[in-house]
Amino acid sequence: MKHKTEDSIFRKKGFFVALYSSLGAVAVLALVITFSSLNGDNDPYGADVAPVGADDVLPYLEQARARADEEAWFRPRPTPTPPPMPSPVPSPVPSPQPTLPPPRNQPASDDSLPVPDIEPTGSPPPPEAYEPEPEPVPIAVVPATFTPFAENDKMVWPVLGEILMDFDAYAVVYDPTLDRFAINEDIRIAAQEGTPVRAGADGRVLAVGNNVHYGNYVTVDHGNGWVARYGQLMDAVMVNEGEIVRTGQVIGGVGQPSYFGTMLGTHFNFRVTRDGGVVNPNGVLAER
Repeated sequence: MKHKTEDSIFRKKGFFVALYSSLGAVAVLALVITFSSLNGDNDPYGADVAPVGADDVLPYLEQARARADEEAWFRPRPTPTPPPMPSPVPSPVPSPQPTLPPPRNQPASDDSLPVPDIEPTGSPPPPEAYEPEPEPVPIAVVPATFTPFAENDKMVWPVLGEILMDFDAYAVVYDPTLDRFAINEDIRIAAQEGTPVRAGADGRVLAVGNNVHYGNYVTVDHGNGWVARYGQLMDAVMVNEGEIVRTGQVIGGVGQPSYFGTMLGTHFNFRVTRDGGVVNPNGVLAER
């Protein structure tokens, strides 16, 4: 019994001794390997590893770059964002151009004229058969004329009435409106407002006007240098400049007196000249 117990104890001691011996051997081997690798000696892989130069790196980089390019074809590429579209600018609308009519006396275009579908029949007539149409004879416009007043002729009285101021171009007469004595180159005949005033003879109207002395007046050229002025008329004068008047034709009516004739009341002024010089109207008017 005692022999078995000692046997087992020795067995256990032998086991631990072997275990510790193995661990020590492993530790020593590890130290040797580590020391050898630090010193570069006894490297089992040192003989097979050669230094890498630039000539060996460049082909490797080129192969790596080529593989990267090949792999790039299979990678998903980002979809480029399209640039924003510019806003459309509205084009100006051309204003319609007016269509002008063709000028006068100019024939229309041949394209606008209808072409009749008529085929000519027979041969055209000879040129002698076409006779030109006679041109229209213009109608001669004869200007209106009048019989000129002669020296021995007499004029009709434009207005019948009392003579308020008689003609006197050489001696002074009293003018009640101006309250002074002055010469008088016409005759002033009393008449009611609206009394017709007639042309003393044939003639042509030279002027229709107004001034402070004669008021509304009509000047008539009676021919041969004889000119008469009919004054103190109403506003509604019945003749126009350039018009031909006949003896006894009504040319207007007696109106309100002008500024230089207010004290005489409504009246008519009659003045006659020959070649620019004043003439006594009593010498050319017919007897009453």
